[in-house]
Amino acid sequence: MATVEVKELRKSFDDVETLHGISFSIPDGSFVALVGPSGCGKSTILRLIAGLEEITSGDIHIGGNLINDIEPKNRNIAMVFQNYALYPHLTVAKNMGFSLKLLKKSKAEIERAVKEAAEILGISELLHRFPKQLSGGQRQRVAMGRAIVRQPQVFLFDEPLSNLDAKLRVQMRAELKALHRRLATTTVYVTHDQIEAMTMADIVVVMRDGNVEQVGRPLELYDNPVNQFVAGFIGSPAMNFFSVRTEAGFDEMVLSDGQTLLKPTHAALDGSYIIGIRPEHIRLDGDGASFEATIQSSEQTGSETLLQASLADQEITILLRERFDTFLGNDHKFVVDAAAVQVFDAKTGVKIQP
Repeated sequence: MATVEVKELRKSFDDVETLHGISFSIPDGSFVALVGPSGCGKSTILRLIAGLEEITSGDIHIGGNLINDIEPKNRNIAMVFQNYALYPHLTVAKNMGFSLKLLKKSKAEIERAVKEAAEILGISELLHRFPKQLSGGQRQRVAMGRAIVRQPQVFLFDEPLSNLDAKLRVQMRAELKALHRRLATTTVYVTHDQIEAMTMADIVVVMRDGNVEQVGRPLELYDNPVNQFVAGFIGSPAMNFFSVRTEAGFDEMVLSDGQTLLKPTHAALDGSYIIGIRPEHIRLDGDGASFEATIQSSEQTGSETLLQASLADQEITILLRERFDTFLGNDHKFVVDAAAVQVFDAKTGVKIQP
């Protein structure tokens, strides 16, 4: 196990800089997810840690040691790729033991390591099969087994579940988390799926356009995003945003259609702002400011109701923790608690803190 330190990391391809001075720290034994939209630079960071790309400037330390100029094979890391990268002509056992063979380990050592990894992953009965005889989930387990046998300081995962169907992704998320708890190896996990990041990681690094927007525990990002981008990216269904105006001395915020909401009391607000309301913070009744919205669609799941409605000339998502029968086109009143409203600067997107 080892800490990972990324300091002022920059990467350019020709004359185009794609990483702009990235810095973050990964504690020993933690599970960290790099999350963000496609093209934000998260996979590039992973490849720089692995040594598959050359660093333009900045430093990477693993276990306190600078690894900038160390060959990939000597970094004591193991990487699991999105496409599994299995050798089609080798059996599962030989795929898993291939890296140990390159390290000139004895046959007995390789067999023992492969057997132990296969037992951990529940694929002992597959050791004599070839990749073409495996399902997607089985191939993913073999790819993870190939990483486990090396007993690395750091695991690197590059969107390993993106090729799996939805049900299997949920199952594999749980298995990966359980595997991390068992091995306690420092893990860096790249994904564009914020649900994966929220449910699996101890720490989440949110990225955009080659920059780190925020680093924190999943619920810290959810409850206290530093800006509108993080607020909108973290959470499913996504946060609703509205333009409002308000004046000092008044306790209301005015939406573009003239409806009003209670102004949060945590900050002195005067002018134009963006407010954020999470879908689950909107209710059918209770204390708070009410607003009227027109129902556009309704999805009943049995225990919840997901509504799409129109408010202030835009769409709003409402998640009710109850059954709610309605008809499309109906107007309904809803309530939002002022304490649940988050406020952002209209120009910079930075959150107005309490």
